[in-house]
Amino acid sequence: MVSKSSASASLAKSVPAAQGGVEEKKRRKRRDRDKPKRAMSAYLVFLSRHRLAVQKSHPNWSVTDVTKELARRWKDVSDKERAECQHQSDEDKKRYYEQMADYVPLPDEKEEEAPIRYDKDGNRKRRKKDKNAPRKNRSAYIIWAAEYRDKNFRPKAAANAPVSFREQATELGQAWAMLSASARKKYDDAAAREAKEYAVKRDAYLEEKKKLAIAAREAKRERLLAEKRAWEATKAAAQKVKDDRKAERAALKDQRAKERSTVKKSNGAGGLPKTGKKRAEATSSDTMARIKAALVGVSNEAAWYKIVDKHANAPEKVNDAYKQFIANAKQTHFSADPKAFLVAVLGYDEAQQHLL
Repeated sequence: MVSKSSASASLAKSVPAAQGGVEEKKRRKRRDRDKPKRAMSAYLVFLSRHRLAVQKSHPNWSVTDVTKELARRWKDVSDKERAECQHQSDEDKKRYYEQMADYVPLPDEKEEEAPIRYDKDGNRKRRKKDKNAPRKNRSAYIIWAAEYRDKNFRPKAAANAPVSFREQATELGQAWAMLSASARKKYDDAAAREAKEYAVKRDAYLEEKKKLAIAAREAKRERLLAEKRAWEATKAAAQKVKDDRKAERAALKDQRAKERSTVKKSNGAGGLPKTGKKRAEATSSDTMARIKAALVGVSNEAAWYKIVDKHANAPEKVNDAYKQFIANAKQTHFSADPKAFLVAVLGYDEAQQHLL
C-alpha cells in the first residue's frame, strides 16, 4: 500500500509550480554573443601580459598557483608598467562604452523555445511538432514491418478477419528474428539510404531555421534600438525645451533688472519713496517732490500736472493712493512701479495718454 507521504511527493513532482507543486529548475539564460566584451582593469591587463610566461616557467603549477604568483608580482610592479597597464585599461573602457552605446540586449523571453504546457492532471503535454520539419528516417525493422504488414495483415483486414495489434506485434517479432542476414541486407540498405536523405534534409532545415531565427533576432534588435534612439531623441528634445525656458526666464529677469536700474539712475532717488518710520516724518511737499522725480522718467510733465491738480483738490486722495500702492507692492513682493501709481491715481485710459 502506498503511503500518503510518498503519494503527495509524487503528486507534487507532477503538478507544475503554478498549481502549487515543486518549482522546476530554472533554465539558464541564453548567452548574447553580440554583447560587447567588458573592459579589462589594469590588473587584468597585467595578468594577460605575464600569465603565459609564468605558465611556461612553471608547467606543473595549477591555475591557483599561477594566479597567486601574478598577484604577488602585481604588488611589486614598477610605476611605469602600472601606468602602461592603466592606460591600456582606459583605452579598453573607451571601446566598451562606445560599443555599449549602440547595444540593445536580447529580450528575456526565449523565442525558439515553446512554453511547457500541462494537462488538468499536472502531466506535461507533448510539444507540437514543426510541420516543416523533415520526416525522420525509418529503421530497417520498420521498413520490413511495413512491407510484411501490407502482405499478411491488410488482406485479412479487408476480408473482415482482422488481426489484433498484440498478435501482429508477436508475429512481427518472431518473423524478424527468423529473417536471415542476407534477407535483412535489403532493408538495411534502404534504411541507410533514408538515413542519408534525412541527414541532408535535416541539415538544410536546421540551417534555414537558424537563418530565420537570426533574422528575427536582428529585426527585434533593430526595432529595440530604434525605440531606444527615439526615446533618447524625445528626452533630448524635452531637455532642450526645458533649457530654453530657463534661458528665457533668466533673460527676462536680467531685462527687468536693467529696467529697474535705468529707472533708479534716471530718478536719482530710486523710484517712488518707500513707507516706514522715516517716511511718517516726511512732509507732503517732500512726497510730491519724490513722486514728481519718479513720474518724469516714465511719463511727461502733463501727467505730473494732473497729479498736482489731484493733490491740490484732494491731497489726501493722492497720499492715500500712494500709501495703498506701496502696501500692495509690499504684499506682492514687487518693487514700487511709478507707472502703476500713475494708473492708480488718474485711471488706466488717462494714464496711457501720458506714459512714454
